[in-house]
Amino acid sequence: MLLFSYHNGIPAPLPLPLQGASLESLFDLGYSGPFPAPMFDARMQEAQWTGSEWAIIDLSEEQLAQRDYLRLLGRADWTGFSEALMGSTSYQKARAAAATSLQTNVDCTELIAFLADARTGRPHIAGINACFASIDNELDLTEEDKAELYQLVQNFGLSAFLTVPNYEPSSGMAENNGEGE
Repeated sequence: MLLFSYHNGIPAPLPLPLQGASLESLFDLGYSGPFPAPMFDARMQEAQWTGSEWAIIDLSEEQLAQRDYLRLLGRADWTGFSEALMGSTSYQKARAAAATSLQTNVDCTELIAFLADARTGRPHIAGINACFASIDNELDLTEEDKAELYQLVQNFGLSAFLTVPNYEPSSGMAENNGEGE
């Protein structure tokens, strides 16, 4: 596919009314080109337009890691997780304890606020994990409670971000629910 740059902007296909126009008339209108679409490995590189040509840039390990992180973050279902968490046994225990424990009350309030932010695309991951850790310190959650939380984290694509404190899943559970992509 041939692309044209309008006033040195990023090349794109011509608008329909200009398709078939002569190169001379395109140049008179401020277009340059044609430029072939760049060929590159999108997993390891990116194409950047310099204003006159494509430059193929190799991504650093840090950039690749950031891209993977953002890909996982984009797949995370914070809304589903938040709704399922509110119905979980461990949250119900924390909610009941919040009536008599100021710390648990604060933890639950902060957790709800952090999850509300996550649902709108602004997850405060460290805050959510800190609330989980503090609630775990305050309550006597059973292994079943922690397994339920772990399963929720897995089911909603959050295992790259959230941890269940003081919980090691059985090897079968961890293998069946990993983010192996």
